[in-house]
Amino acid sequence: MKKISFVTLITVLSCMAIFSQSHISTQAHQESISMIANASKEGAFEKTYFTAGKDGFLVKWTDDNQGEHFQISDMEIKLIAVAPSGNEIAVYETDGGLVNRVSVWNWNTLSRKFARRFSDTISSLAYSEKGTFLIAGTTTVDGAVFIKAQDGTLDNKIRANTGIISMIRTSETEKTAVMYSPTGSLSYYNLNNGTIKQKLSVEQSLEQPLMFDNYMFLAGVRNNTICIIHGTTGKTVSKITAENPILLCSKSDQNLYYLSNDERGTYTLYVVENSDNKTVSEPKLVKKYKGPRSNAAITCGTKNGDEIILGSKTGAIYRTDSTEERETVILEAITENIYDKIFDIAPIGEDFYFLTRNAVFKSSYDTGMVDRKGENPGQTQLIPYGNKLILWSKGTRNPVQLFDYSIPSLTTLFTPKTSLQSLRLFENTLIDVESNSTVNKFDMEEKKLVEIYTGAGLQDAVIGGDGKLYIAKSYATNPPSNLLCVDMQTKETVPVNLSGNVAFALNAHNKDIYGISVQSSDQAKTTIVFKFNLTSKTTSPILRLKSEDPNAFTYMHYPFLYTNIGGVSVRSCNLAQKKNIVLKRSASIPLKVCQNANRVVILNMDGSISWYKIESPQVDADWYLTRDGQWFEF
Repeated sequence: MKKISFVTLITVLSCMAIFSQSHISTQAHQESISMIANASKEGAFEKTYFTAGKDGFLVKWTDDNQGEHFQISDMEIKLIAVAPSGNEIAVYETDGGLVNRVSVWNWNTLSRKFARRFSDTISSLAYSEKGTFLIAGTTTVDGAVFIKAQDGTLDNKIRANTGIISMIRTSETEKTAVMYSPTGSLSYYNLNNGTIKQKLSVEQSLEQPLMFDNYMFLAGVRNNTICIIHGTTGKTVSKITAENPILLCSKSDQNLYYLSNDERGTYTLYVVENSDNKTVSEPKLVKKYKGPRSNAAITCGTKNGDEIILGSKTGAIYRTDSTEERETVILEAITENIYDKIFDIAPIGEDFYFLTRNAVFKSSYDTGMVDRKGENPGQTQLIPYGNKLILWSKGTRNPVQLFDYSIPSLTTLFTPKTSLQSLRLFENTLIDVESNSTVNKFDMEEKKLVEIYTGAGLQDAVIGGDGKLYIAKSYATNPPSNLLCVDMQTKETVPVNLSGNVAFALNAHNKDIYGISVQSSDQAKTTIVFKFNLTSKTTSPILRLKSEDPNAFTYMHYPFLYTNIGGVSVRSCNLAQKKNIVLKRSASIPLKVCQNANRVVILNMDGSISWYKIESPQVDADWYLTRDGQWFEF
């Protein structure tokens, strides 16, 4: 049995991805690029490419150097594979730990076709030549997993376990598959009957494994050495010393290209030529480049015909070609960094306040004006307090500060003893959670910080309509409950009867507490948006998802409760009328939502914002803040 479980999106979230739109611009990725894949067939006049990286974005680049941007994940995308049709793309996304997910996306509709969760790391991802199968290589003895590209079901194409696989290719007829294992084997399988045809002992631990010259040669990198192996004998025909090489080879290439990097801004493109399908030549210089250094260095690339496209650690994209040149070529990015990232948003009256790396400013949809209120002293979050702002930084011990923008002046309220996890304001009382272990109360008038509760696995805390403190936590820690009621005067603590392994994302309104609980077991995983009534002590579900979503948020502006349960879009629940709508999402994944009397605004993960009318699912506009302090609208 292969250790795989199917990801099911049911009920309220199964169709959310269709409420999405992409953005077209020359903006670079926000973080390092992991992989580039050809999106057009070889020989096509117009060449297109997909890039993916740590920021969770997929970008499709066209001949005019414009990129169609769409964020599919809040995790890193490690691998991508484009279907032969060019209309679907498979991705492997991971948090580097427990989450290892392969999903297939229809790029025309920006919707997810299917997804599968794996218990182990995915080491390779490829479509079969006709696009019948999506094949995932794993780092377990189970090895290669064949997934039917049409519907996501599994197909046991190979009878025996293949072992760890880091490269898979099939013949044009899809009757044969060749697989490389870093344990040191190159294996050929008959896909008609699932049996092995031939297994060759080859070099071990090769990275970037690929085949060229119609599968005649296997190439890979180990310790700054390129190893080239004959595909029918397993014999190593050449070993080439190269500085930080990136292998570049299109499917039909008879020769191998690679780019070396001396980490001082000098890149060199070489070609290794096939000699009668038996051996290869010494490396021949094609051209030299001056390009990005060290922290901005090239990380990956691909080749399509003569064209080469490269990606960097900073998210920049470069385009070049494999034609010989004597003069050194300057590598110039086709991308730009034109936007300033918004860290946090909050409503005050008819306006909204925004926090960027360098500034605090206010604006509104109706005016579109950017009114700069002052410098950001290095904080990442803000909370409205009358006509002032409370500034703080999640995950740090930075002091919590009061910013009076009318003067302007900045006053330190208190300094957390440990890492500040959350900070909430209830009238004149701040409630902070530090390091999942301590809840403190800070009186804004008395300027006094008091410890209220200590424990383990703490997630969030709010003051209920009864004046008591409600703390969301893990059920696994003492006392065995995921919601606690604490009297802030006597410190008396009472567990609340709420199902689930962990609760978080709390909100309070009158005699009700709202939040999210996750129930996870080997049999089932469920995420629930709940309401807990303080008078009747009863819990009722508002939304239910048959999957685990530990990162979902909620936001209350009664009678509206907003949540991104499912991680795809924001849902607005009208609690008074008991109806809800899905807000069409931007190119980026929603991170936070807030509302005033007239507008709803969503902060997206890429630092942009999306504007909505209250109770309307349509995006009125997506705004990015440019580096010169002006709004740019999509």
